Amino acid sequence: MDVCWPLNLSPEKIIKTIQNLTQSKRLWVAFSGGIDSHVLLDLMVLSFKNCPGYEVGALHIHHGISPKADLWVEHCEQVCSELQVPLNVLWVDGNEIEGRSPEEVAREARFSAFDSFLKEGECLVLAHHEADQAETILLRLFRGSGPLGLGGMNEKTSFGKGELIRPLLNTPKEEIEDYAKQRKLVWIEDESNTNRRFDRNFLRHEIMPLVVARWPRVLRSVGRAAELCLETATAVQVLAVNDLQTVQGKAAGNLSVSGLLALDPVRRKGVIRCWLQKLSYTLPSRDHMERIDREILKASAGSRPKLKISQYEIRRVKDELSVRNYTKNTQDSPESEAS
Repeated sequence: MDVCWPLNLSPEKIIKTIQNLTQSKRLWVAFSGGIDSHVLLDLMVLSFKNCPGYEVGALHIHHGISPKADLWVEHCEQVCSELQVPLNVLWVDGNEIEGRSPEEVAREARFSAFDSFLKEGECLVLAHHEADQAETILLRLFRGSGPLGLGGMNEKTSFGKGELIRPLLNTPKEEIEDYAKQRKLVWIEDESNTNRRFDRNFLRHEIMPLVVARWPRVLRSVGRAAELCLETATAVQVLAVNDLQTVQGKAAGNLSVSGLLALDPVRRKGVIRCWLQKLSYTLPSRDHMERIDREILKASAGSRPKLKISQYEIRRVKDELSVRNYTKNTQDSPESEAS
């Protein structure tokens, strides 16, 4: 079939983009059966079929939520059979958990399944595009994210034993739709994508059309703003890593309170976030960061303040700042252990 390739969706462009993002030649497309992932899978199969050494496969997540989930598996099996690519169906429990966003629960279930499946040297390829990026950034803005969150989704990141890439992140949705029409693709329409009770769907269907109508180039502008935020966040992270080396405490894994207080407040917060991130703890909220500064670092020298955050606890004994997993039966350590 003769195709007038959209700007970002030619075989030459997708090969170049993917080769710039990863050296892996074992590429697994996260294939929901929707238009975005179908276009990505179709284009990758078309592009890499004449590239020696490359293997393209598909991963489909069965959440068990929609009554049509089994039919979607059959559809994906048919598509992959026609494309002659292997399909792996990963079954997860995507049901809602009280007190948590259903979007968050489903996302965590998906990525946990992908993580468990991916082998060393393999690459997970996602079909997120320009509009998805803009929605993600705006949702994070509404939730009060800092520069790192406002940097949006990364084109490339380490993931489990392999890598995760998003080669369509700068591709307009219109190009994806144009490709699908020209290739006469048949895709799944997930009924949950129109449910406005989900934040992303509300933003996508109620807010974004008005914004784009007023500012037609807004998606590209949001993407550029995200790049600037990511550059800033990266620079701050580099500074925090360097500062972290100068405020090490006497005990391994601890920080020096006097060393932290010698830094200006912004750099001090950056060091604490970097410290917790390196120890694989959830980052504190802005309010918790203020409390760490006010109630822990600036407490009187003779006190032994502590602050519970999520599933861990930050403590100070004399000049030592420490962190540990929280349990109700945790007892205060003797001063000699923290000094």
